[in-house]
Amino acid sequence: MTIYRLDPLDPGHRSWTNSDEKDSVWASAETPEAARELVADKTKLGDEDAGESPWRLATVTSCVVEPTMTHVDAGTVVRGDGSLVER
Repeated sequence: MTIYRLDPLDPGHRSWTNSDEKDSVWASAETPEAARELVADKTKLGDEDAGESPWRLATVTSCVVEPTMTHVDAGTVVRGDGSLVER
């Protein structure tokens, strides 16, 4: 697994109403796309029809490999304070 850091790029984008996380997070996944999906799934607000997650949108959030982070378990998302994003 690779650890990715996802950061907000456009905090004013309307898609943020569909996420309960608004700050940078780290995710452990096989690919950047899988990391985006993992974060989107763990942070969604409302039901499936609530709208697009900002974490899936490359124009709204970045997703880059974080080589210095080693303590994120596979399939998990971690906040900047080290707490897990759980859903």
